[in-house]
Amino acid sequence: MLKRLACQLASALVLTSVTLAGASGSASAGTGTGGGTGGCTDSGATVTCGSGVGGNPGSTTGGGGSDSGGGVGSTQSKCPDYVLYSVEFPGASGGPPPTGAVQPGAWYVDLCVQGSTQGMGTGVQWFGTGQGPGSAPPDPATAGAKAASELQLPAPSPALSPSVTGYVNLAEWLGVALSIWHSITTSAEACNAAGCVTATATATPAYVTWTTGDGSTVTCDGAGTAYNPALSAEAQSTNCSHTYTTTSAGQPSPDGNPSDAAFTVTATVTWTVAWAGPNGSAGVLPSLTTVGSSALKVAQIESVNN
Repeated sequence: MLKRLACQLASALVLTSVTLAGASGSASAGTGTGGGTGGCTDSGATVTCGSGVGGNPGSTTGGGGSDSGGGVGSTQSKCPDYVLYSVEFPGASGGPPPTGAVQPGAWYVDLCVQGSTQGMGTGVQWFGTGQGPGSAPPDPATAGAKAASELQLPAPSPALSPSVTGYVNLAEWLGVALSIWHSITTSAEACNAAGCVTATATATPAYVTWTTGDGSTVTCDGAGTAYNPALSAEAQSTNCSHTYTTTSAGQPSPDGNPSDAAFTVTATVTWTVAWAGPNGSAGVLPSLTTVGSSALKVAQIESVNN
């Protein structure tokens, strides 16, 4: 607990304007006076005398006399102890806001800062509305969510095989480029009047949902497997495929030629997202998705009779 005591001084004390210099803008203090003589005491113990900052009227003692003009005797439970500048200095606005400051807002003065003009100047600070003094820095989860919103996730490019043309009753292997199948991380900073906090967000590809264009949906863990024409069919396999039972005749054509009618095959990659902040803070955020599509012509295998 900090008790602010005003001192009886040998001559009248006048608080003149306090100017905050620099890019943060400027503020001017109001004026106040106090009289009397003697030292400053607190329960009999001598304490440091300072010019103080004007505030609520109180009483001072010293040299056997008393005075109620300009003295203060408020109690603070913590430091810093900010109050509105206009309340501490009635009639003074504190000046324009600093360049680039959050607006609307107001100037505040720290009642714990006493002494020289320069010292009092450092106790004056601009706070945006809703970012009042004494508030805690942003929750790390806020910075984590901001980082997640800034993730640059690649769209999948469907890789369809064994051939560029599918065939009825022949399994079509579904896959996306392996080059996107890895975690992606970015960081962001969130700030308010109480400070800043930095967190990272990491997105990891989890599974792919395929819409095959013929009314079917296939969900596959992982990127899928690309068919290798250098190997025999028996020597390789996939856990992600779809078998068409009809041709793509009558579907839209990517080039306008009815003979090239094709199903639109869409791959949607779902990414799990987690954030990590200072002091071991961490959490999970809603998943993200990226989408890519391709056209697949599906034909009937023609049998040859000898």
